[in-house]
Amino acid sequence: MEATPPARWNLADLAATGDLAREYGVGKATISNWISRYPDFPSPLVELSTGPVYSSSQVRRWHDSRKWTPGKHGK
Repeated sequence: MEATPPARWNLADLAATGDLAREYGVGKATISNWISRYPDFPSPLVELSTGPVYSSSQVRRWHDSRKWTPGKHGK
């Protein structure tokens, strides 16, 4: 899924890997695994020197659309 940046980003929607890990109650390694294992994981909006920045609402839609095995995905 390729991200198309909006004309203006909602700063409250921006999330780094650590923010996503906190949101879903998992470690950063789990988020990295999602990124590498699932080709439909949302693309970062931008890559900064500190790492990728994602749209938390895009990631939430992706996460909520998946059929997770209980106990295997965090929250």
